[in-house]
Amino acid sequence: MAELFNKTYYLLVLREKFIESEYIQTELISNQRCASIHDLLNKTFLSYSRLHRIKYYPLVCRQYQQLRCFYDEYYMCICDLDRFSNCFIFEHNQSYDCQGYSDCKNGGQCFQDSVTCSSVSVCVCPDCYYGTKCQFSTRSFILSLDYILGYHIKPNISFLRQPLIVKMSVAFTTIIFTFGLINGILSILTFRLKKTRDTGCGFYLLVSSWISISVVIVLIIKFWQLVLSQMAILTNRLFLTSNCILLDMILQVLLASNDWLYGCVSIERIFTVIKSVNFNKFKSKQIAKWIISSIILFILITHIHIPLHRHLIDDIDNDEQRIWCLVQYSSSINIFNTFITLVHFLIPFIINLTSIIFIIILIARSRLVLQPKISFKKHLILQLKQNKHHLIASCVLVFLAVPRLIISFITGCMKSPSNSWLFLFGYLISFLPSMMTFIAYVLPSKLYTDAFKIVIKQIIQRFIIHIN
Repeated sequence: MAELFNKTYYLLVLREKFIESEYIQTELISNQRCASIHDLLNKTFLSYSRLHRIKYYPLVCRQYQQLRCFYDEYYMCICDLDRFSNCFIFEHNQSYDCQGYSDCKNGGQCFQDSVTCSSVSVCVCPDCYYGTKCQFSTRSFILSLDYILGYHIKPNISFLRQPLIVKMSVAFTTIIFTFGLINGILSILTFRLKKTRDTGCGFYLLVSSWISISVVIVLIIKFWQLVLSQMAILTNRLFLTSNCILLDMILQVLLASNDWLYGCVSIERIFTVIKSVNFNKFKSKQIAKWIISSIILFILITHIHIPLHRHLIDDIDNDEQRIWCLVQYSSSINIFNTFITLVHFLIPFIINLTSIIFIIILIARSRLVLQPKISFKKHLILQLKQNKHHLIASCVLVFLAVPRLIISFITGCMKSPSNSWLFLFGYLISFLPSMMTFIAYVLPSKLYTDAFKIVIKQIIQRFIIHIN
C-alpha cells in the first residue's frame, strides 16, 4: 500500500500468502488507485449509519471488477482474488515522523526500514523541496542553476557517464558563452566610435555591451564551478564559499542592469520623437552618465541581502556526499526579494512593450499634422517602415522576456527533477536579452551599422600595416 501527499492511496502488490525474503519491484499506475466509497455508492447507501453501510462493502468488489481497493472515513478495504472485500481500521491522519524521531524538514515524511529496530530512515519530500532531509526549496521567483542541475550531476563519475541533461547543459552554456562574447566584442567596437555616442543611447548601449561580456563570463564560471563541485572534483571550501555568496548576486545585478539600460534606451527614443529637432543631445549625454551610475547603485543596494543569507551546507546521503549552496530567507526577506525581482523585471519589460506603441503613434501623429491629406493609417504604416530599427529592438526584448514571465509565474516552482528541462530552458533564456545588443540595436540601425563598418575597416587596415 502506498500513500501520496494528497491523501490518495494505491495498492501496489497483493499477496494472500507471505513469502519470506521475497524481492518485489513494481511501479505505480493509475488502475492501482484505491477509490473513495463516496465515488462507488449512491446517496441512499451513503446516508446509512456506519455499521449499516459496511454490510454492503463485500458487494463493492464484485460490482466493480477492476477495483483493487477502496476506503471510507474509518476503513480500508482490499479486494482479494475471489472479489471479496477484506476491511480493516485505517488511520488516515497518521503522522509519518519515524515514531517522533524525524529530522525531515518542510513537511517531509519520515519512513524507517523497521518499526522495532530501525537502522535506516528516509525522507519523502513534498513538491518543491529536495535534499536528503527536504532542507532545500525551489520556491523562488528566480531559480538557481544549483536547484535545476545539482541532483542530475553524479559525484565520482566521469563526465562521459553523466546524464544527458548535464551534457546538453554544457553544450547550451558553451553556445551562450561564445555568442555572448562575440556580441559584446562587436558591440563595444561599434560604440567606441564617438559619433555613436552623440546621444545618451550610445552610452547606455556601450555600458550594456561591457555588461554582456561580464554576464557570460560569470555564467560560465558559475556553471563549471557547479559541475566540478558536484562531481567531487572541486572541493576547496574557501573557493566554493566565495562563489556561493557572490556569483548568483553578481549575475542578478548584471542581468537587472542590462534590462534597465535597455529600458532607458526605449525611454530616450520616446523623448527623441516628442522633442524632435529640439532634442538636446548634450544634455542627453550628461543625463545618461548620471542615470547609469544611479541604476547600478540602486540595483546593488536592492540585492545586498542576497550574500547575507547564503552559505554552504553538507548533504550526506548513504552512498554519496554533496556540498550545496543554501539560500535561507525569512518570510519577510522572501517577500522583499520577490518584490524586488519583479520590479527589476516587469518595469523594464513594460517600458519596452509600451515604447513600441508610443513611438509609432507619436511619429504618425506628428506627420499627420504636416501632411493632413494623407490618412492616419497610411502615416502609421509609413512610420512602421521608417522606424523599424527602433521597433525591432523593443520587439526582440519583449519576445525574449515572455518565456521567462510564463515559466516564473505559471509553474511556480520546480516540483521534481523531471521538470528540469523546462526550468533549464527558462534559466538560460534569461541570458539572451543581454546578448542581443548587436543584433537588436546595431544591425537594424544605419548609423550604428555604418560605424561598425568603419571600425572593421580600421582594424583590417591596421592589421595589413602591421603585417607589412
